[in-house]
Order: sequence, then structure tokens, then C-alpha cells
Amino acid sequence: MDRRRFAASILSALGLSLIGDGKTPAIAQPAAETQPPAGPESDQFAINESFEGEIPDFHTYQATYAADTVRAHIGERSLKVATTKSSGGAYFRLDGVVDLKSDYEFSAWVWVGDSGTARLYISASDGKARYMKAQTAGGRPGEWVQLTGELRGEDWEETDCDVMLAMATTGECWFDDVVLRKTVLPDPPIEIWPALAARLDRAASKRAVTLRPDAELAINARHGVLAPRIADVEPLAPDTESVEIPADGILQFAVDVAEPMYVTGAVTLVPDEDLRPGLRVCILSDDTVIGAPMVKAEPWMGVGNPLTGAAPVCAGERPSDEVQLVEWLVPAGRHTIRIAGPHMRPGGEFKSLRLRALPKPVRPPVYEFALLSDTHLGSGRGTWMNVKMDGPAKGELAATFRALSEEEVDFAIIAGDMTNTATREQFTDLSQVCRESDLPVFGCIGNHDSYLASSRLDALELCAGQFPGGKTDYVLDRPPLRLIVLDGSHWRNKAGEFVDHYDRSDSGGIGIRPEQIEWLRETLAADTETPTVVCWHYPFVSRGGTSNCGYKLPTWAAKGSEVLKVIEAAPNVVATLAGHTHWNELNVGDHITHIVNPAFCEWPNAYRVLRVYDDRVEWELRQVGNRGFVRESFVVPKALTWMISASDDDLTGEFELR
Repeated sequence: MDRRRFAASILSALGLSLIGDGKTPAIAQPAAETQPPAGPESDQFAINESFEGEIPDFHTYQATYAADTVRAHIGERSLKVATTKSSGGAYFRLDGVVDLKSDYEFSAWVWVGDSGTARLYISASDGKARYMKAQTAGGRPGEWVQLTGELRGEDWEETDCDVMLAMATTGECWFDDVVLRKTVLPDPPIEIWPALAARLDRAASKRAVTLRPDAELAINARHGVLAPRIADVEPLAPDTESVEIPADGILQFAVDVAEPMYVTGAVTLVPDEDLRPGLRVCILSDDTVIGAPMVKAEPWMGVGNPLTGAAPVCAGERPSDEVQLVEWLVPAGRHTIRIAGPHMRPGGEFKSLRLRALPKPVRPPVYEFALLSDTHLGSGRGTWMNVKMDGPAKGELAATFRALSEEEVDFAIIAGDMTNTATREQFTDLSQVCRESDLPVFGCIGNHDSYLASSRLDALELCAGQFPGGKTDYVLDRPPLRLIVLDGSHWRNKAGEFVDHYDRSDSGGIGIRPEQIEWLRETLAADTETPTVVCWHYPFVSRGGTSNCGYKLPTWAAKGSEVLKVIEAAPNVVATLAGHTHWNELNVGDHITHIVNPAFCEWPNAYRVLRVYDDRVEWELRQVGNRGFVRESFVVPKALTWMISASDDDLTGEFELR
């Protein structure tokens, strides 16, 4: 397929991105003449606005609006929204228009200016603050793009009031054919997955194979079962040696091992014709990511916004059919190997899976712990690079902690952004999840955990078990390691002074107080022998350059520069742990390994498990267990998958204890 045909085949599927969060509500009622014609389903439409008649009296936030005849999707007019500052919009008021029990679909056609992006979202107030209920975002300069979203009845809250449908933008944007429709949505993937997973397990078990110590195993599609999509269906049993992996398909194998072993292997996978840069398939052993092969293109960034804009219309290099798997530890028992489609395109033609047990001794670790970051417990869902599952994250976090506890992992650390907006209610939810888990959980303050003057006090009161000694800077002595957790999320005003809350109009950034740096220096100097790991929310090192699919990596490590000097001066600091960026990154320095976790609440919905030995720490990247949660967190038209693996060495690895 030549590049022009390739581009034409996917243009309509591109164009989603996000800028910031909606603030001031605005009011508008649908024009009477734009209501749907009388009929049995006419009462299903809350809004059906084409801007052909009288324009509603919208309330605005940092924006102006007017009917425009320069362009229209259908008809003669559209609504032009232009911002007076960096972002703004026009808003429909939905109180009395929607009921707070039903499902809704919403959509609009948008045409963005050269420097613009568009957002269409539903927000509400709980009487104290506004928050996002559901959102879609994007647009592509020079063409009409339809944005579509949905809001489920169970996502409404009793406290929701002052509900809005926002048409927001950066720069100039034209909106047309805005629809808000009451409907009945099918069961979501997050609810379907548990039953589908059980059916996959049962079906795959009938075709189970065994990997023996120091042996190799070659299997094909006949040994597995296929779920073409995450839906209420029975898995298929392939009767051929090869099979196509659909975009949301999962090919699953059951593999028995009699004793713990380190394993590696390879997959033969013919790539799909769609060669957009990014993930080809995700290969998992249980929940551990053992392969994330990419299509690589010339260096690229998001369209409209380098970070959150959609992947560009371009074709990368055709990758090899051979996909090398990492080396990983497999405990004794039955395990699943899953080859999951990348959501935005077919995964290609699977031909074979080869596994090889390595002649490497397996020793039990001293202990294991989990590293999570950016759980963002909150309400609703918002779009960033993909979908932030702020509301559903509470249930998935609880399920993850239960699974880790059953696995006898000793404790977990959440490296910041535990909550989404740092309210007392969100810290209460976090406390409940941790309290109901048998797993000890330790916390770290991120920028999303420190918005309010009351945020730290609420965190220390409600989540006392997560902060030893009632401090947000603390030490965990867990021989043979010492872990130091830092709170580097103190807001400054524009004068550079530290303040106790975030003020958007007077923000001078975020950082760590001088007395904390001195505390860190003294704490490190008190023990220069014990191998030490330092954890806070922000990356200490960002290498920049390009990822292994060609994405131009941002450098977000400036916040850690002063602290990094103190850490690098300590002879026994062996690693740092962080989050914040929402992507997976590994950087190895002269004597310090810097690990940056991807987000838990947003695709790729991942975390790490670290095994601590007397002489080393091994680690692996895992995705959350509910594949439906993962699917709902992905924005298909944006096709942004690079964040699951920025380099070939960031899925599993180890660092030595000196």
C-alpha cells in the first residue's frame, strides 16, 4: 500500500487531544427550531443543534462565539468559538434537560484552526468544585472531524448539579451538529471482561501445553483460543496454525511449568498493512508485559499538541516478523500467555510462539513490593493522552491490591498523584481502598495531591497508615534496602514564594522546600552503607531523544535537578522511583538506575513489581488485570501507544545492590 492510499485509509480515524480542564460554567438552551421532528424517539434528544436558526445565548469562559457562514458541516452555518486567552469555550446548561440516571451519547463536528484543538465534554459541580464527567477531544486543521463520547448512568452522582455540555477550544474552532441523546448503552468492556476471562481460561486449559526445565516449546494457533473482541461471546478455537489478531482481539495460551524458571522466547507475527507508528501487539505472561513490539517512523509528535495530540498520518518502516520476548520469571503452576491487539489496528497474522526455559537458578527473594503511580482516584473520566479512568480507578486499584496480596507481595508504594484533585472525599476513597486491602500501602504526594490548603492535612489524617510517623517525607527501613520517600509537591506563586495551595492565576510552579533538601542530605549522610532507593513523584532524569517508535520524548526532569545533585553525591543510592509523566521510561546512570512508571489510571494502565534479593533488585512491568479497563482507557482515533515502552529495556530488568 503506497503512502497516499495509507493516509487516505485512516484520515477519518484521527484527531483527538486534550488541553486542560473546564472551569467556569456557561449557559445555553437548544434552539427550538433545531429540535428533532416529532416521532417515537424525539424525547431521546436533549440537544440537536445545527446553528441554522437563532443562536442560543451561551455563557462563555474566556471565549467569544458567533454564527459563521464561512464553513458548515451540513447546511449553511456553524458556530465559531474563539478564545480570548489560551483556552475557553461556550457551554450548554443541562439542568432540567437531562436526568441523572440515564445513559447519554454526545457528539459534535469540529473544524479547528491551525493552532487549535477542540473538546466536547460534560461537567458537573458537587456544590464545592467542578469536575469532568465525560469528555472527547481532538480535531484536525483543515477538515471536519466528528467527536463522540458517552456518559453512563452509573457515573452520575446524587450531588451532581449545574451540569454542562462544553464546546471548548484552544485558538479558533467551528462547531456544528451538536447532539446530546439519551440512550441505553451496551455493557462496557470493564464489566464484560471478568466473565470473558473465565471463558478464555476454561477454553485455553483444554489446550494447555507444558514447558519443562532447560527445554524449548514451539506452539501455534491450534494450541490457543481467540476472543475477537472484548464482548459477551464464546472464545474461538482456531483450527489453523496461524490466525489474524483483531484490533481488540486476544489470543490466549495456557502454559504449565512444574517449577519456577526464567523464560524467554519469540513470536512470529506478520505485521498489518497499517504502519502508523506505535504498538503492534501487547504480549503478556499473566499480567506481566513480555513484549511490546513497535512500528517505528521518522521522529514525530502529536498533531496540534506535541504530547496529547493524535499520532500523525504517516507510515513507518515495516517491522520484522520476528518479535523477541524479554527474559522474565515464571512461578510454578499454570500461566496464560496473551497476545492482545493494540486497539487502533489489527495486530497482524500470528504464526508461532516459541518459549525457552533458561538454565538460570531461581532463588526466592527476600521480599517483593509493588510500585504504582498516578492512580488519580476521583470522579468521572477525562482525556489526556488517552482516557484517565479517575472514577473506575478506585475499583481497579482495590482489585490490584487484592491480587498482589494473594501473590504475597509484601507492600506497595504509590509514587504520587494518588488522587485527582486532592479533595477530602478522594483521600477518604484512597484510605478505604488501602484499609480494606491486606497489603500495606505507602503514599507519596504528587501535584494532584496538593491542590488545596487542606490537602496535606487531609492526607495525613485520613491516610495515616500510608505516611509513617505522620510525615510526607519519611524513611522505610526494609533490609537489605532503605527507601526514602520525598514530598516534592509544594506550590509556588509567581514571586517564587511557597504557598499552601494551587492558584492557577498566580502559579509559579511546584517544587521542594529548602529544609526538605537539607533533611534529605542529613538522612543520606547518616547511612552511607545501606543500598538506598529514593522515591518521589517526578522523574529525576529524562533522556529526551526518541522512543522506539520514533516519538520525540519530552524532558520533564527539571523539578528534580537540585535534589538529583544531593542524590548523586551519596555513594549508596542505587535507584530512584517516580511517575508523573504517564509513560514508561528507564534511564541508567553511572551508579543509579532511574525508573519512571506509566500511569495506573490512564492507558497503558501499568505498574511494576520489584523483587528484592541480597545482591540485586529485579523488576517487571505489568498491566492491570481487567483488560476491559485497559480497553476503555484507550482512545482509538488518537492512536497513541508509545507510552507503554519507550526503549527496548524498560519492560523487565534489574539493578545491583552495592
